[in-house]
Amino acid sequence: VSAKGRYWENGEWIETAPMEIMQVWDYPEVGPKDSYLLYHEEMESLVKHIKGLKRIRFFMTFGQSYLTHMKCLENVGMLGIEPVEHHGMKIVPIEFLKTLLPDPASLGPRTKGKTNIGIVAEGLKDGKKRRIYIYQVKDHEECYAEVKSQGVSYTTGVPAVIGAKLMVQGIWNGQGVFNMEQLDPDPFMDEMNTQGLPWNVIEMDV
Repeated sequence: VSAKGRYWENGEWIETAPMEIMQVWDYPEVGPKDSYLLYHEEMESLVKHIKGLKRIRFFMTFGQSYLTHMKCLENVGMLGIEPVEHHGMKIVPIEFLKTLLPDPASLGPRTKGKTNIGIVAEGLKDGKKRRIYIYQVKDHEECYAEVKSQGVSYTTGVPAVIGAKLMVQGIWNGQGVFNMEQLDPDPFMDEMNTQGLPWNVIEMDV
């Protein structure tokens, strides 16, 4: 959150100040949320492997309370990653902060609400301009009831399981190292619908 943002457009990377670009996005089943442009390393491979790509950006939602707390902690040095002297010992501020915060695993039983993870893609399909929103919604409490973990862990773990299944079945194969966008997406998307992450598509105005 405190790092600079970065996105790719017209063949080059463009850097932004931290949290400089914000838009309010109306997420289905969740509602309007402040969404901030961040850098995400997965864009590096997408830029490399999706031919003809003109722009790719990554946004994530943050509540104002969270941002205020983060800014306060940053201002007093608690987000520092370099060791500092404290009563004759060396400590890393952000590691000390982690010690004070709850264990993420303990958050599962009290996390409420829903995740919404999606992508807006715009381009030409059969010679016509098209803009679609593919997204998936998961309820934290339903996830906890099923696997004793909240929705963020669920939506992280299930796609990895699907990928492993497709590799074992020989549907995704080849020699070397591959990123997901280099492989056939259809069997993966089919599995999403049967493995607890059903997705939806909304046609949007171009």
